[in-house]
Amino acid sequence: MIDLIDECASELEGYGYKVKRLGQYGIDLASLSVDTPQKSKTLGFGQGEYVIVNSPLVYDLDNECHKYIGKVLTKQLNRILESLKLNKCSRYLIVGIGNPDILADSLGKKVLDKIILNPLNDENNVFKICPNIYINTGISTFETVYLIANTLDVDCIILIDALATRNINRLGISFQLNSAGITPGSAMHDKNKKIDKESTGISCISFGVPFMIFASDIVDCKDKDLVLAPKDIHENVEISSKIIAYAISEALGLEE
Repeated sequence: MIDLIDECASELEGYGYKVKRLGQYGIDLASLSVDTPQKSKTLGFGQGEYVIVNSPLVYDLDNECHKYIGKVLTKQLNRILESLKLNKCSRYLIVGIGNPDILADSLGKKVLDKIILNPLNDENNVFKICPNIYINTGISTFETVYLIANTLDVDCIILIDALATRNINRLGISFQLNSAGITPGSAMHDKNKKIDKESTGISCISFGVPFMIFASDIVDCKDKDLVLAPKDIHENVEISSKIIAYAISEALGLEE
């Protein structure tokens, strides 16, 4: 399973894939609409809107660059929310997927830590949860999300997870946003159920950043399951989580 849509084998330009240079900090914005079952089957990705913000200098520049990326993601998230007929008054469940005990897989938990809620407000409409992973809980991520989302009667599930890439130069620098949901641990060949509109009955939006790459994608490696991460993974996850938390908080009207 491939996590980043622009790393699939198909020539995406023929399917409407577009790249726009934003003119600041070397950032570009790529987008693709997987709007038919045939396109979904061909590309191997669920139907929905896909956006990727590539920022090769994200860890070399300061907070102004990070805030700029956050604003770009906020704009794209607002666009997707509007297309789903959602707004700041809708009910949201924000889910941090992954294993918080492993740095390269802790993006979801780190984002949740930076999103401030006001649960004492009677009109609170945003909730968050970090379900951990099956091996630690005995409960699948899908089951946890499905039960809580339906119990809380939310209108939208926002999922955050670390992704995998086939290109070492993209580690930590590509922010993918989509309205197609996500399959937790798909790149690691885990047999999880996909969390999307079809499986939950609720609109699903996912954020992801690639922090893992198989060693076999870099060198000739006998261990096909050996996974590598950036050497500065702690800093990378911290900055990326701050950017995503900012975008979600801005779009949903939460406190910073």
